[in-house]
Order: sequence, then structure tokens, then C-alpha cells
Amino acid sequence: MHPRRSPRSRAAALGLSLALCGLLAGAAHAQAPGPEVSKSIKTEGEFVAYDATAQTVTVKITKPGTGKEAKSLQAGQNAEFKVKPEGSVLSRTTVAIQGVKAELGQLQAGKTVNVYWRPDEADPNARFARKIDVILSEQELDQRYGGE
Repeated sequence: MHPRRSPRSRAAALGLSLALCGLLAGAAHAQAPGPEVSKSIKTEGEFVAYDATAQTVTVKITKPGTGKEAKSLQAGQNAEFKVKPEGSVLSRTTVAIQGVKAELGQLQAGKTVNVYWRPDEADPNARFARKIDVILSEQELDQRYGGE
């Protein structure tokens, strides 16, 4: 005959089982190899050109950003970034002009941009632009929104 367990002992046994399962799952997840995800690097510059055929943008660097990948960039030099104009928001290059959604073709030469990029997965020597933000000057903001 089995001794009857109290509700407390059943709850304790269940809690212990769940904790053990959580530890085992965490250990398996920690050992599982996966793609290395790096943070995007923010680089500021002046927009030069968009080449739709080559799917690249060229930016004259003013602030290269931080991180070992950004060390290859120098202020004053032109840098090329690969872009993907179409597809899922998770895989394509997104563009915003003063926070408003835009397209790559709407970028204008001479505008100040922040390019958020990562080393390209296919070519470690190339850079892939995840997001491009156009920053309007004070004068442009005044014209657009009626400054003082």
C-alpha cells in the first residue's frame, strides 16, 4: 500500500521537478551553437549616393562610431554600405527622414545621416546598413515646421 502524500509534499515535488527541468533546459541552450549576433554600429556622415544596381550607399564619414569593426572607418573618407531595399523589416534596410518612414531613393546628397550597420554576413570585409536615419538641420526643421 502506498502512503498518501499531502498536498504540500506534492506541490514541493512538482516545484522541484520544474526547477530541475529549467536548469537542464538552460544548460542545453547554453551549449547549443548559434549565430553570433552583434549590435549595430552607429556611424554619422554626409550622404553621397545610392546605387540601386549595386545595392549600395556611399557616405562621407564624420563620426566613425565605436567598436573594433568601426576602426576601419576614418573621418573624412567615403565608405560604402550594402543595402537591401526590399523584404521583411527584419532583413531589409529601413530608412527614416526625421523619424518618418522613407525609401532609399528619397535620400538626398549632402544630408546628414546616421547609418546603423553590422559587418556583412556573406563578406566580413563589407558593411551592411540595417537602418539609415536622415537628420534635418535646424534651418530645414524651421522651414518644415514653421520656426520662429
